[in-house]
Amino acid sequence: MHTTHSRFLLAGLPVQRLDFIPHSFTPADMQALPHAALLARAVASRQAEHLAGRLAAGLALREAGAEHGVPGIGAHREPLWPSGFIGSITHTGCTALAVAVRQTDALHALGIDCETPLDEATAHEIADETVNAAERRALAASGLPFPLALTLAFSAKESLFKALFPQVGEGFGFEAAQVTALDSRHMTLRLAARLGPYPAAMTFTAHTLCESGRVVTLIRA
Repeated sequence: MHTTHSRFLLAGLPVQRLDFIPHSFTPADMQALPHAALLARAVASRQAEHLAGRLAAGLALREAGAEHGVPGIGAHREPLWPSGFIGSITHTGCTALAVAVRQTDALHALGIDCETPLDEATAHEIADETVNAAERRALAASGLPFPLALTLAFSAKESLFKALFPQVGEGFGFEAAQVTALDSRHMTLRLAARLGPYPAAMTFTAHTLCESGRVVTLIRA
């Protein structure tokens, strides 16, 4: 599969970007992954995006100091990172992003998400599933166009899920965290109730990037 690699910084962390050409993918490309057999029945487009994500993750791990390898697949389809490292993967369209770091007491959770900005109609259609009335007021107070603000909120909640799931160990919905403030570069999320080791009212900062028709959010904790 043909890919193009680049990197950028977000929240002070290097993010690996891999743009790929889906129609250049062949099933033989999957042999680059030790767990290829687990995706043997997936459609080609799903295999291609999974491969791109794992290749980006491999680049992220190498930059973080890991000797080799790519994340495996957990029981809940989550990435399994090498011992001593944490990371996150996202893909949208023909782009995959990944970030990985050594795990420390000060940095033990990491989540990244990339989304195509919502259009006006779709934003209003999914708003009630994404934010509550108080969050709508926070989005309005930001001064950002509603579709962009809602896209950021959606993406930040996805990033939070990816960051916290390894410690929480079970799924949780968008209602688990509330947007309390945002601007074009940051968003604050507050937990509505306890999630695993994370107490109710704990806050997290989502670092945001809006460019090239994409929204990227990253949470580190």
